[in-house]
Amino acid sequence: MTDTAISGLYSVATALSTATYSVFVRRGGRYGNAVTGVLIGLIVILPFLGVVTWALWEPGWWNPRAYMLLAAGGLLGPAIGRVFYFAAIHYLGVARALPLASTMPLFAALLGVGFLGERPGPAVLLGTALIVMGCVAITRKKADDSSWNRRQLWIPLLGVMGFSTSHVFRKAGVEMVDSPLVAITVMSFSGMIFLFLLARLIPRDQQPQLNRPKAWVFYTASGALNGLSVFFHFGGLNYGDLTIVTPLSAMAPLFALLLSRFVLKEEEDITSIVVVGTFLIVIGGGVISWRIF
Repeated sequence: MTDTAISGLYSVATALSTATYSVFVRRGGRYGNAVTGVLIGLIVILPFLGVVTWALWEPGWWNPRAYMLLAAGGLLGPAIGRVFYFAAIHYLGVARALPLASTMPLFAALLGVGFLGERPGPAVLLGTALIVMGCVAITRKKADDSSWNRRQLWIPLLGVMGFSTSHVFRKAGVEMVDSPLVAITVMSFSGMIFLFLLARLIPRDQQPQLNRPKAWVFYTASGALNGLSVFFHFGGLNYGDLTIVTPLSAMAPLFALLLSRFVLKEEEDITSIVVVGTFLIVIGGGVISWRIF
């Protein structure tokens, strides 16, 4: 099997594990809020990351300046961004939240234009148009549909903005330590610390609910699957470049539609317009990713 084929398999596995972990987040919402879910996931995955980092440690990985950048990325990504992502799944459902969260390439392109002075080419403009049409389709709401509220559409968009900004700090930090493993470990640890500190400042009903056993079951599974998706992602990058990994990994919303249809059929209403919107967002994100990465 060629390296390109192996990279493709890793990338499809990334998309499938991401979609599956989102289903566990949806089910976990019955027993614990978004902050609870993110904290449990980080608590579960951090010991493993710490042990692996310690076992593979290299002297060149010690770089306090890089750790400061990665810590900032941890605040914006694993902490704030992921909390909004979990909340979006709880309020809007997997079938809507995951495609809307997949608009990240658009925000990355906008950051490039705003902060780096880049000029969007035809591919970026085409991808933007497709994403906008997909978002319009997904957010169409029937008058008698009470399963979700348009007023909650800002939740996944804030999550995307958090993750997109986090990537700027993560990229700078990774370039300094040259270790994705160290970057993920530092960002996860800082994200967990930030969440514990911020928990006192948020409304009581949104504070961590770590005394609920069933929440631990579902969110532990989602945390493990999230860690697995990260492993698959870097495995794909090890055998192929981003032009292969990014578009295939972006298929997660399509797998999410299938899983929602069969696993969450009592909780989510999968309409033809949601399917069309998801395809448009996935294709648009792939086009932009191919251009900017």
